[in-house]
Amino acid sequence: DTQKFLTFAETHRIVLNQILRQSSTPLADGPFSVLVDHTRVLDFDVKRRYFRQELERLDDGARREDLAVHVRREHVFEDSYRELHRRASEEWKNRFYIVFEGEEGQDAGGLLREWYTIISREIFNPMYALFTTSPGDRVTYMINSASHCNSNHLSYFKFVGRVIAKAVYDNKLLECYFTRSFYKHILGKLVKHIDMESEDYSFYQGLVFLLEHDVHDLGYELTFSIEIQDFNQLDLPAYETYDKLRLMLLKAIQECSEGFGFA
Repeated sequence: DTQKFLTFAETHRIVLNQILRQSSTPLADGPFSVLVDHTRVLDFDVKRRYFRQELERLDDGARREDLAVHVRREHVFEDSYRELHRRASEEWKNRFYIVFEGEEGQDAGGLLREWYTIISREIFNPMYALFTTSPGDRVTYMINSASHCNSNHLSYFKFVGRVIAKAVYDNKLLECYFTRSFYKHILGKLVKHIDMESEDYSFYQGLVFLLEHDVHDLGYELTFSIEIQDFNQLDLPAYETYDKLRLMLLKAIQECSEGFGFA
């Protein structure tokens, strides 16, 4: 019985994860393969190992070539976008060979790492207006509501999604930290009010207060309205339904998701 096994696994989680760390058999092929569909009992490093195993399985027998990416150091984001945004997803799986124009040297891995570092910072460059810091911690990032001021913003979002997916595929670290709700949207999970605690604590407290009290008894006559300020111009967009508004807000996230290969 699967449920009994999962209860047992939860009870003995520490020992179970230690066994999986020492096992040379891929998780999907071993006696604990049922956990592939119930990963909540797995520690992060075990999940990551399973993920790498599955990537290797998908790539087994595939022939990957070098893909030269020519960029100017002072224009890494724009040049990378120009070189890569029209490439097919299979081409993104090739080994990127980074060439910084005007500089000598061959990419033995160091230039690729440097490219990842630079572009992960440029993704959040305010000039592109793609992301903005969360008001809660000023560390994590979320979709910039004014991103539409950039005529290429949807194409850029898709490109950013592919860059991050490529980094995951290459097992490289990026200086990219997004809000919990952003990750949930990408994974198709329901966003709850508790997710706002780390993003905007004052707003979260207000939500909790409203959930715990009968607003009819407060006499606030709340309307839940918001003014949108774009470059000091007041914009009060009219949407016929909540669903239509929600679809507009999720469009940018969908483009990022397509880059990841989730949409």
